Amino acid sequence: MNAAVDSGFIIQGGGDDAAIMEFFGGGQRAAGMTVTPETAMRLSAVWRCVTLIAGAMMCNPIGIYERLPGGSKKRLDDHEFTRFLTDEANDDTSGPEFIELQAMAMMLRGNGYAVIRQARNGVIHDLDYYHPARVTPYYSGKTKWYRIINLDGEVEYFDSSQILHFKGPGQTYDGLRALSTVEHHAQSIGVGLATRDYTAGQFERGLLTNDYFTFNGGISSDQRKDFKDYLRKRASGISNAHNPLLLENGAKWDRVTVTAKDAQLLELLAYSAVDVARVFGVPPHMIGETAGASNWGTGIEQQNLGFDRYSVAPHKIRVAKELSRKLFPIVGAKRSKLFVSFDDEHLMGADSKAISEYLRAALGGNQLPGWMSENDARRKTGLPPSDDPNADKIYSPMGHAPPGEPLVQPEKETGNAS
Repeated sequence: MNAAVDSGFIIQGGGDDAAIMEFFGGGQRAAGMTVTPETAMRLSAVWRCVTLIAGAMMCNPIGIYERLPGGSKKRLDDHEFTRFLTDEANDDTSGPEFIELQAMAMMLRGNGYAVIRQARNGVIHDLDYYHPARVTPYYSGKTKWYRIINLDGEVEYFDSSQILHFKGPGQTYDGLRALSTVEHHAQSIGVGLATRDYTAGQFERGLLTNDYFTFNGGISSDQRKDFKDYLRKRASGISNAHNPLLLENGAKWDRVTVTAKDAQLLELLAYSAVDVARVFGVPPHMIGETAGASNWGTGIEQQNLGFDRYSVAPHKIRVAKELSRKLFPIVGAKRSKLFVSFDDEHLMGADSKAISEYLRAALGGNQLPGWMSENDARRKTGLPPSDDPNADKIYSPMGHAPPGEPLVQPEKETGNAS
């Protein structure tokens, strides 16, 4: 009775049957398997998809930027909030780890949460990650609140301005949460888990399920029991896989001619991996399923770019915008000049040809106006600035000098061209 009373608030506030079941240790049944975010991560395809997207977000540089006139922006590496994103979100979690944890929560449960911890004077000093199972959003009137259960059992309540709520796509009918990927695709994940457990059971039991024994003279119920016990001891498990069986009373060992290939287990495993990759929007070759992929080259390269653009980018935007609106809230109708953003220029780093062509054009190659100085280019590639007095000037041909910049012309070449 006490348990029912204590859990009543959770049930009333949650409004999500799947979340309630998960809170009490339950989950959906699919293909004979219990599918929860934890059991789903036991499937290699789910593990790779989730860690791949979360890892891509963790490795993507993120920082605080200032809006400048003309639509440009300036990165503020010395801003006090930069340490939350690049160094440490709190005493136990680094900045990149914080982004990774939130991304994994979004992938599996659709929602990631963090508490914005403030001192008495209002100064933010920590961003504390909380497992989604310990957070319950609810409405009190028209205000959205969050109920948080700490590890020591202490319960805290926060309004929405004090909570970072990172949402995946869609939302539940009550608008409290985003949709859960695992909940909505439990069947696809359950098929993969069931197929994996079935094939693993073949090795565990030693004998295949299509093995059978016949006795010419028949056997009694006691003999049948003794024979089953004998099989378990002599033929069950990998360690007994090669032990010979001693058959008596005219016993004959036979096998139904249905192989793993005939049962299409291999095809089912491959299909399950591709189906899970489809759910998370990951190209199959990136999780090791290369059967239908093109050769390494332009096709794979374009898929990799598409992965970041169509699979990772939406999650990055959701995370950056939630950080921006909570760390730099809109006052009245005026938005802050500061915001959080990911820097995608690192994506060119793996393609030396692309980055060289980009920098050549940025420096004013082919006698066209440039938009980047030599030192700007050196910073992009991680090199120290040059001491050349012209290294901070932007090149422009005659008649195209940028406002406020001295005109820089190339020196005249002398001698024969080689």
